[in-house]
Amino acid sequence: MKIFFATQNTGKLAEAREILSPFGFEVESIDLPLDEPDAGTVTEVARIKLEQAAVSGSGPIMVDDAGLYLAAYPGFPGVLTKRVFERIGYRGIAKLLAGEDRRAWFEGAVGVSWRGKQKVFTGKTRGVILEEWPERIKPEPGFPFDPIFLPDGATKVLKDMTSAERMHYSYRRKALEKMVNWLKETEQVD
Repeated sequence: MKIFFATQNTGKLAEAREILSPFGFEVESIDLPLDEPDAGTVTEVARIKLEQAAVSGSGPIMVDDAGLYLAAYPGFPGVLTKRVFERIGYRGIAKLLAGEDRRAWFEGAVGVSWRGKQKVFTGKTRGVILEEWPERIKPEPGFPFDPIFLPDGATKVLKDMTSAERMHYSYRRKALEKMVNWLKETEQVD
């Protein structure tokens, strides 16, 4: 079954393909001009993007949105994660968290439009932002927090994990598996 994914992020696309292919889904990227609000939650942003994508006439389609949340700053940076990191970088994150609670979590939302029905699913990965990290870090394209985020129960940061290890902790995997279960439960797929 083919499903379009409204993303140009090759990392997100590869992860979605890896997660969904065992369930019989062929995930294909589609480039759509989606407006992305600068406020609200990742769930609200995914819902807004889904409403835009669903009218594209492309058939079954999914969208996603994700953000990092810092326990020391409720709701922040959330949907502004990319913009905040681009502005303050690792040095700014270190200053922001100096002497503060370092607990954090990634939260992702996947929205799907399938046979006229729309639904949004979420997943979380809890952990901490390291207190110390190398002076020079090369950010992962599209995933700048992976070198400094240690998931709960893990012994290494996301960047240093194998693909299988990362998948175990993936918030996107959790959301996509909920999506597959919903599609099966509502008899929209076999």
